[in-house]
Order: sequence, then structure tokens, then C-alpha cells
Amino acid sequence: MVSTTEVAKHAGVSQTTVSRVLNRPEQVRKETYDKVMQALAELDYGNANISNAEPAVPSKQVAVLFSKDCAPGDFSRLQELTESAQLSGYQLAGYALTGSESLEESKTLVNGAVGVIGIGGIPSELQEYFNETGLVFLQAEETADDAKPLDGRKAAYLAAGHLAEKGHHQIAWVGGDLPDSGEKLQGFYEALAHHQLKLRKKRIHTTQSPSDFDAIAAKLRSFKKPTSAFVAASYEDGLKLFNALKSAGFKVPKDISIVVVGEPEEEGAVELTAVKPPSAAQPFAQRVMGRLLQQIEGKETEVQAVEDELQLVKGTTVKKFKERQKSKA
Repeated sequence: MVSTTEVAKHAGVSQTTVSRVLNRPEQVRKETYDKVMQALAELDYGNANISNAEPAVPSKQVAVLFSKDCAPGDFSRLQELTESAQLSGYQLAGYALTGSESLEESKTLVNGAVGVIGIGGIPSELQEYFNETGLVFLQAEETADDAKPLDGRKAAYLAAGHLAEKGHHQIAWVGGDLPDSGEKLQGFYEALAHHQLKLRKKRIHTTQSPSDFDAIAAKLRSFKKPTSAFVAASYEDGLKLFNALKSAGFKVPKDISIVVVGEPEEEGAVELTAVKPPSAAQPFAQRVMGRLLQQIEGKETEVQAVEDELQLVKGTTVKKFKERQKSKA
């Protein structure tokens, strides 16, 4: 019987490539696949007509490698990554590297896998092996931080538009000096114009200190047409506003609704309704596993297109404006 070594020599490729064609053909370039298949046929490999053989079932195995420098908390990611993989029909196996493994020993850990997730510093020679064999490799930390910058203008437009669609007519803006040259505020203005709402300058509030939020809350009762909703320039501004309103006796969202632009630097206790990129809204495991599987299945361009869009994450700080409140205005 003809060996894979002979087939490799005849085709001018490595024995590993021949093995990959026989076991994981979806990972081999078409030109290489055709070359090996021709060699198999010419050498009558297995005494069978290879061209008529049924294609191998694509592997559904993913490996996660934890480096020796991983923090104890990193290993807790394994369960959520496993659950995320299973939801997509894949099986996941995790391995902890000690740093004493040889390259050959490390290779056996990913044998049969179609993709590898690295957590911590994965040896460069092992990454080179992944690249040479076409095995999809993803560094989890880099992928998790791979969110595109928030388009402040579009985000503020979506935030104000959401409130307008909920029936709010007296929408205010609150935020400090903006690092985006006022693009967020411009988006807020455009949303009011689109929904044919009046722009009232007294409802544009700038802040420089925590006491400014208390002053805004105290001033709300003096308006003839009370403010019913706020768009906050950042999550932090929205949280400070929420606390100031609560201290002043207002109930959110019963009395006043809030939508914030962006995500928190640290998770807060209040689930603010917010506009943020989809990738930022996804849990760590879903973000990493989703990117890996999309690369494996050849859908990377679709993912990038989705990440350009914004997502409204509905928290607990927006309520539809009631008709009885409108009549008071």
C-alpha cells in the first residue's frame, strides 16, 4: 500500500499537508488540495478512486491554550468559552501550558482542532506552526479589546431619537467638555431636528464638577415645560445625573428618562440605557469565540461590517412618555 510519505514526495509537499488533505481538507488551499489529490490518484493510494471518495467531515473541535503566565482568574474563562462554543455546534478543550513542553508535545494538544484560542503569552514557535499549517489562531486579549472607536455623533443621534420615539418632547443634554470637538452634541441637535422637536438652549447643560449635576436637578422644577428626558454625553455623566436626580426626589424612569452615550469604565449598579458598539455590548466569551468561528467559517468581512454599526442596549432608565404628562406640559 502506498504511504503518505510517498504521496508527499510525489506531490512535492510535506507529509503533514497530505495528512491535512485526508483529514481536514477545509483547511487546505485549493491549489494544494488539487495537487495532493492528483498524486493520490496517480499512485492509486488505498487502491481506491480517491476522486469519488466522500469528503471528510469538517472538524468541530476548538482548543484553548492557557500560558504559564496566566493569572488565576483567567482559567475561569474556560467555562464561558465552552458554553459559547457549544451554542455554535463546536466542542472545546482547554490545556494549561507549563512552559516545559517541547514543540512536538504542544502540537499534540491541538491535534484535530480547527482553531486555537490563546490566553496569555503563547510561544512564538507554536504560533509559527499554526500559521504554517493554516490553523486559525486568535489571541483572546487582543480580540476582546478590538472594538472600533464609538462614533459619537451617530451614537448621540440614536440616543435622542430613541427618546423622541418614546414620546418625549422636552429632551435635555448633559455633559462636560467633550473630547470629540462637539460631535456628540451635533448628533443630538440633528436628532431633535429630524423629529421636529424644538431645541431649547436652557436644556443644554455643561458640567465641570459633581455639584453641577445637583444644580441641574434642582433647576428642573422651574421649567414651565418640564424636562422629561436626558441624553448624557458619557456613561459616567449619566450615572452622576441619575444619582443627582434621585437625591432631588425624582424617580428614574418614572419621572425622567436617561440614555447615555458609551460604556462604563467600571460596571455600575445602575443598568443605564446606553448606546455602544455591538462588540462592547457582548460578553468576553461571545466576542472571542464569535471572532474565531467567523474566521474559521470564512465570514470575517461580515463581522467587520456589523461592528461599524451601533447598538442600543436597553437598561432600566427609559420609559414611554405618558399622555397625562404631555397635557401638563
